[in-house]
Amino acid sequence: MARATRTCASIFSSSVLLATACGDNSSANTDSGVSGTQGTLPVTTDQTEPTAGSDGTVTATATEGTGTDSATGVPTGPGSATEPDTVTDTGNTTSGTCSEDQMCSGVCCGPGQLCDNGECVPDCGGPPPCGAAKECCAADQLCYLGACVTPGPACSDQVCATKPTADTCGDGFICDPNAGLCLPSQADPTCQYIPPANVFKPTPLFTWGKRKVIACNADADCQVAEVCTDQVCTPTWNHLIPQADDMPNHYQSSSIPIVVDLNDDCVPEIIFNTYKGQDYTTDGILRAIRGDDGSKVWTVTDAMYRTNSSANPAAGDIDMDGRAEIVVSGAGKYLIAIDSDGTPLWRSENFAGSNSSGSVAIANMDNDGAPEIVFGRAIFSNEGKLLYEGPGAQGQGLNGQGPISCLADLDGDMRPELIGGRTAYKTTGTVAGDDFAGSVLWTSNVATDGFCGVADFDVDGKPEVVLVTMGTVRVLNGQTGVQIATANIPQAGTGGPPNIADFDGDGVRDIGVAGSARYTVFQFDGMALSQLWTAATEDDSSQVTGSSVFDFDGDGRAEVVYNDEAYIRIYPGVEPDCAMNPPGPGCNKNMTDAEVLFRDRNSSRTRTEYPVIADVNGDFKADIVFSTNNDSNAALVTDAGIEVFKDSLDNWVSTRPVWNQHSYHITNVGLVGEIPVVENPNWASFNSYRNNVQGAADFCAPDLVPYDLTFEAEACATGLKLSVWIANQGCLGVGPGVNVAFYEQNVGLLGVVATKGPLVAGAAEQVSLEYAGAFDSVTVWAAVDDDGTGNGVLNECVEDNNSSPMDQVCIPPG
Repeated sequence: MARATRTCASIFSSSVLLATACGDNSSANTDSGVSGTQGTLPVTTDQTEPTAGSDGTVTATATEGTGTDSATGVPTGPGSATEPDTVTDTGNTTSGTCSEDQMCSGVCCGPGQLCDNGECVPDCGGPPPCGAAKECCAADQLCYLGACVTPGPACSDQVCATKPTADTCGDGFICDPNAGLCLPSQADPTCQYIPPANVFKPTPLFTWGKRKVIACNADADCQVAEVCTDQVCTPTWNHLIPQADDMPNHYQSSSIPIVVDLNDDCVPEIIFNTYKGQDYTTDGILRAIRGDDGSKVWTVTDAMYRTNSSANPAAGDIDMDGRAEIVVSGAGKYLIAIDSDGTPLWRSENFAGSNSSGSVAIANMDNDGAPEIVFGRAIFSNEGKLLYEGPGAQGQGLNGQGPISCLADLDGDMRPELIGGRTAYKTTGTVAGDDFAGSVLWTSNVATDGFCGVADFDVDGKPEVVLVTMGTVRVLNGQTGVQIATANIPQAGTGGPPNIADFDGDGVRDIGVAGSARYTVFQFDGMALSQLWTAATEDDSSQVTGSSVFDFDGDGRAEVVYNDEAYIRIYPGVEPDCAMNPPGPGCNKNMTDAEVLFRDRNSSRTRTEYPVIADVNGDFKADIVFSTNNDSNAALVTDAGIEVFKDSLDNWVSTRPVWNQHSYHITNVGLVGEIPVVENPNWASFNSYRNNVQGAADFCAPDLVPYDLTFEAEACATGLKLSVWIANQGCLGVGPGVNVAFYEQNVGLLGVVATKGPLVAGAAEQVSLEYAGAFDSVTVWAAVDDDGTGNGVLNECVEDNNSSPMDQVCIPPG
């Protein structure tokens, strides 16, 4: 509540009011002869207009009303409330006169009260009363979000998208690291927002790299969210260009970006490989940028640590220091490791296999100590020592390009096997024990090598292996390698790495794969593969691009994100007419561009890359990040670099702030790059591959509510100094930068201030505004998720509680 008549010095943290120390030394009314609790007055008083006396004092008559003793519950007062008493503010007497400085909006405050911004409130003997109930908090309590609360133990954990819980606080509490205390959480686990199915509007959050100058006559000639300005397509978002001292010619990118928080600041980084000109095999430069604004974190410029420039990196905490390192194939037949701060760590011993846009994977292969690093059929220690490399060129995960291998416990012995395409390798021993060794578990009788994926299709607790090889999709028994089913990719093409998810919402896993001219989703019934749908694409160059899948709207059907040579598209998991009951005429297994959810021009020479779905900027919502390049001779050429897309309608559900490698499958990595010593089988919990965690049935949402609008009384002669607390009472966090608008009844908008930090479910932050001018008895309020015009951007479970009550402030005494 606003306060005006006392000088109060508030002790704040960035997100919690700790205490309020006031210059008024009046004692609490616990000794005033009036029964009560913590200095509150149990008796209500109906007061009449005062009259002024000749001595300058003001005398008020009051009609005493009934009340209840808060300790005994016994009614107090004369009952009829008709006997007038003369009240004087001189100690605890009930007769005499009221001094002028005790007058409060024309009435005299009663015993144990004081005047606070034109209102008589209990005198708590120090901190002002708390909240609308005007409660005096106990010595061990704090006034927090309008209520007296008892804090929990001290804590220092920061909570955000990459660190959503505080281990030191128990259930029902949340850690405020600046206050250093566990405070009661206001989170409501039932808070939900269910987005409409297939309704979203992707727009760029930012882009990085070098833009292609494209002429235009209208906005329709440009890419999404571009405008035609002076006959040139111009972005409406922030575009970053590598500076002159930042390897500016290395801006092409044709490999997957990965996402992980490298520096423990709650903002994920995007790590990606770049090349210059048309040199997409050597002299690559590895970079890391912030996921919220694209600003540079580091660039590896050491000539000894150049990459295979279209290779796919992996991130994981390989040295057990609590932060993720980056490993990627080098310009030769070796791997390079980069520390979380961009410092080169090591170059590995040489491997014998292929190296053409290949992909690193990280896992603990011996269930002991630090994780190991896998590339193709080779296994390395966390320091780059070659521990084992399987025999045979046809068992490393090649399909025209690669290698891309998978790691999964196929035989149920709690140790992961290495799936190098048509061959699975088993390991024994430990690295620390110097007896780590490998051998062939099985080699399938298929003719060629290929790209892999892993899931349990028949739900028997044992995984199957999907193998895409030379235009064919095959399902293999994970324990023996025996082929179960096979299908040809329509219109041929080598075939990209498979995606496994429930595309049509029937509870059964499906397989998505790209070819040279078609993207196709196959259904698998345990015995045979059949087409769910197929869509025309354009990839007659590499024919091995990948895709990713995610249930953006949480309707149980996984959408497909795929980028070919000319366009990035988001396909619905099933044709719209097929989702009808009965099916409509468009349910014909041919997904057309008229049926896609989103399409935008985006050129690529296409290697083994695919778009990645993760919470890239730490706002708890899914984003899409993908590479682009324009060094090929494609018919449609656009920008080069990295692009990050969000949903401008805020309809995409939440997901994890990490996607750490090409063979990503959720359980292989923690939120900040932790590699599990023993990985839980992904098929037992999520049963997907190259698919991130999706909202599915919970639809958790934020609920932002303003509390405790306060002001500085001493500033009223020169301006308004307002503060308000923003609490997230939902069950999903929001990122930094939420707009809070302050209004005054006559002036209108005073200004807009943005929150500084993330607000996880249950957390709160105070924001403040200063507005110049002299003010006397004005009405103010604050509104959260308001840009100053009444417009917001967040979908909340409750939308009508974003404004604080109107409050009169700067009321002079008397």
